[in-house]
Amino acid sequence: MTGKSNDTDEIRNSKAAREARSIIKFMIEHTAYGGFGALVFGALVLFFDIGGIYSLATASRDAPIFIMLLFFGLFITFGGISLGIGIMNLGGFSDNDSYDDERRKHRDDRNGS
Repeated sequence: MTGKSNDTDEIRNSKAAREARSIIKFMIEHTAYGGFGALVFGALVLFFDIGGIYSLATASRDAPIFIMLLFFGLFITFGGISLGIGIMNLGGFSDNDSYDDERRKHRDDRNGS
């Protein structure tokens, strides 16, 4: 029985498990940033009654459903955008550096010959 417990502990603390947890944390964190942006944007849209959305929603008996759908759509949109920006920024400048070095090398080869 102690052998199985040690095996599961090793699996939980393995490098792959730690990386998976950090990826999940990264995704949740960036989606939460987008969700916060969605809440702020949605609150501002309703507060300033842009496009008459708040007036239309409150004139209906289903106002909570309309407002919930508005915030759900904003959360999906802003969360996805925030997550996409976070993923695209993972590479940093390392991808571009090798490309720029390669271009410089070929440009120098053409000019030198």
